[in-house]
Amino acid sequence: MTAGTALRWPLLCALAAALVYVRALGNGFVLDDVRLVEQNPAVASLAHLPGLFVEPYWNVLGEHYGLYRPLTVASFAVNRALLGAGPFGFHLVDVVLHASIAALAWLCLRRAGTHYGTALLGGVAFAVLPVHTEAVANVAGRAELLAALFVLASWLAHGRALEAEERGRRWGILAALLYLAAILSKESAVLAPALFVADDAMRRRGTTARRAAHFAAYATALAVMLVLRVMALGVHQTAEATIPLDNPAAAAGAWPRVATALWVQVKYALLCVAPRHLVSDYSYDAIPIARSVADPRVLAGLAFVAALAAAAAWGWKHCRPVALAAIVWVVCFLPSANLLFATGTLMAERLAYLPSLGVCLAIGHVGAALAARPGAANAMRARRIAVVIVAVALVAGFAVRAIARIPDWKSNLTLALADVATSPRSAKLQAGAGMFLAQAGRVEEGEDHLQRALSIYPEYAQMHYNLAVLLARRGARDEATAHLRRAIALAPGNPLPRRLLDELSRR
Repeated sequence: MTAGTALRWPLLCALAAALVYVRALGNGFVLDDVRLVEQNPAVASLAHLPGLFVEPYWNVLGEHYGLYRPLTVASFAVNRALLGAGPFGFHLVDVVLHASIAALAWLCLRRAGTHYGTALLGGVAFAVLPVHTEAVANVAGRAELLAALFVLASWLAHGRALEAEERGRRWGILAALLYLAAILSKESAVLAPALFVADDAMRRRGTTARRAAHFAAYATALAVMLVLRVMALGVHQTAEATIPLDNPAAAAGAWPRVATALWVQVKYALLCVAPRHLVSDYSYDAIPIARSVADPRVLAGLAFVAALAAAAAWGWKHCRPVALAAIVWVVCFLPSANLLFATGTLMAERLAYLPSLGVCLAIGHVGAALAARPGAANAMRARRIAVVIVAVALVAGFAVRAIARIPDWKSNLTLALADVATSPRSAKLQAGAGMFLAQAGRVEEGEDHLQRALSIYPEYAQMHYNLAVLLARRGARDEATAHLRRAIALAPGNPLPRRLLDELSRR
């Protein structure tokens, strides 16, 4: 195969990604984009760039979430300096990043698969997967993109380091630096070397001494990140008390957290292959808490985990792509899965960005294996045609769904209205719809959605205050006062409800 021919296929994956996600260029700043990018003084000037490495990711007074992603914030600052403060430049960079990751995905899948078609089908599927829309069409998803970019590049460099005779050390240093970049982009990349270990073991490549040297480099990179993290976060090493609204399962205790998290893994897998309903929020009460081992959702979660373990064990001995598909899913999801420890969110589609590579590897391997299966000439030809038809239909279906979803991220109002219709039991989606409708002048509709949010989650202090503001504006003083008193009782540290209550009492 010539270099030009080899380059053609990763470029095809990149082109597919760009053609589908080019619609994101018309989107504005949505949700966390506003505070992380549009209104963040830390990204307004490159002069602040060095300081970003000793500051928290979410650097908002009074809010500490134990997040340290300096490279992501630095990318926002550089982005703004080069392409301006408007949303177009940020979305353009994200689309280019996604296209680049799709090309790297092809390279990784080509090395992971036993059939050439594995990389082609899997890479194109990754390029257009609808579950990626939150990570790509929302600027705040930059952390997922950068972490994925550097993890895949590190994986490729790691392979070259163990295979190259003369320049193996240089490739090893590059792999460690890329891993450092990944964990400085997002913490969830921390287990990437475990994927490299599994890949090496199945390939039986590299001597014990060479493997040990490379993994010592990864340990050094991790140590550097941890030192910087301590400097930036101080005592705030993890999230403060998990907010029941954001992760109700974690707030309910260890077993409900694990039980619900098992079902969430099934939901992630279903969203990858059947993305009919996509939403930006899965907090209270979008996913009811699972408490009993007899709950069918828990049983489905246990069956899914068992299937992953079986696939890894069988594939380890008989089929490396099958094992790697399961390992990619587990390694990339484990830090955010709520299985080992509680995290700040119960479920978010952006978290499936890199783990979905495991699904794409499985899709690519199954399709390629069926097409390559030996048999009579006529039967083989018919089977290959059938595989191509199904593959084209699958990829086209993914692309159409992604293209339809991307414009939902155009503004806070369009996103809120689209998602609250899909997931009406989410208190945050109802609240968001209420606030953004009110801002658009549709006050009565806004009040209705805020009331629905409070009916789902009565302890929603901020929404008691927001509803009180709307009620006060139209003269419903008694109702506004009641909601303000409730907001003060739920969040006594917030001065805003007290100020408004004082104003109402003086009228």
